[in-house]
Amino acid sequence: MTTLTSQELDDIQKFIDQKIEYAADLGLKLNVDDDMWKWRELMNSAAGTVGASKTLDPLLNDVQPGNSFWVHLTDQRGEIIACQANRYLETEDFVSEYVSTHRFFGNRCPTLQHYPVHLVESVPVLRGKINFGGGGWVHPDWRRQALSGYLNRIGRTLALRHFLIDYYIGFISATPNHRKYGPNRQGLTNRRHLLTGMYPGRGGDLDVDIYWMHRGELMNQIVDESNQELDEVAPLTIRTA
Repeated sequence: MTTLTSQELDDIQKFIDQKIEYAADLGLKLNVDDDMWKWRELMNSAAGTVGASKTLDPLLNDVQPGNSFWVHLTDQRGEIIACQANRYLETEDFVSEYVSTHRFFGNRCPTLQHYPVHLVESVPVLRGKINFGGGGWVHPDWRRQALSGYLNRIGRTLALRHFLIDYYIGFISATPNHRKYGPNRQGLTNRRHLLTGMYPGRGGDLDVDIYWMHRGELMNQIVDESNQELDEVAPLTIRTA
């Protein structure tokens, strides 16, 4: 299936409308932009960041209007206080074609020496239309409002509608706390331990888990969380990483 039904489109818009209202209740405005250079500038200058990720950096990767976008929240002064980025690609096998060959991290020029990526666990073949989400940041003053998980959900929902994706994929460092953060705060449903040792995305050693959700899981979550939100008296507040 490559298209969304009228009901699915209605469910997605209902979900987004609820999320816009949630932000407004916090005095925030939800925005979307396809200029990844602006995202890069923010990630290289904002408080509490580690810089722009190579996987989403337009200086290193082919991310541009049409295959990428970022979502962000602004406060009443118009200042950006949180963001998340997304990148679209099509592949027959995401891990073997993009991760194992370093193509995903910006090494677009051929190299004479190959430095293999050390895969820890096997990952099911993730093929088709893929949206990779990452590049998340929340201002230190706003890290008690569940904004990281909020923006991750917005990003993958917009990608589902805009790119008609088959899978959403994200990377999170493989620590005990982050393994709670992935499913509990970001609502990601499937995980494997992907890499250990040298991580090309940061140029140093890092253990990384891969998380993914297929289209059906995304739609089920959108409907379930929309219905749950309607039943809640007040929004749930969770401290983000």
